[in-house]
Amino acid sequence: MAYQFDAQHADGLAGEAFLDALFSRWYRIRPASAAQQRRGIDRWFRTATRRLAVEYKTDHTAARTGNAFVETVSVDITHTLGWAYTSQADYLAYYIPPDGLVYVLRFAVLRRELARWAALYPVRRIPNEGYHTHGLLVALWEFEAHSEAILSV
Repeated sequence: MAYQFDAQHADGLAGEAFLDALFSRWYRIRPASAAQQRRGIDRWFRTATRRLAVEYKTDHTAARTGNAFVETVSVDITHTLGWAYTSQADYLAYYIPPDGLVYVLRFAVLRRELARWAALYPVRRIPNEGYHTHGLLVALWEFEAHSEAILSV
């Protein structure tokens, strides 16, 4: 069954609203521009001394499977690389609503692990309308081991 854009988009928006509320305890948050979003930046987090680019992901399935979906190919028919390679954000906030967990990883750390993960974990093709998205099914314990922070909410 193909993923439906509208349902996935609504789920992502709900996750974004939750993450904004959560992280606003510590940061001033500003949504990224449309151009910045195309570069894999969803939010800008600010403190008095720092500005961080953050990409948000919401994954309901990970609670059931124990795996994070790390997108390596966004659109297979055009060979468009996925967010694991293309995001220009400093951090990934990976939210798993059923578990109430948010893994916060530096993209530099995630990319450092990609080749090893590709050798260890299976690739899954997710059908969309007219194309497939590919990603690694990375065990959540890997995300835990490589996270800068894990928030339980």
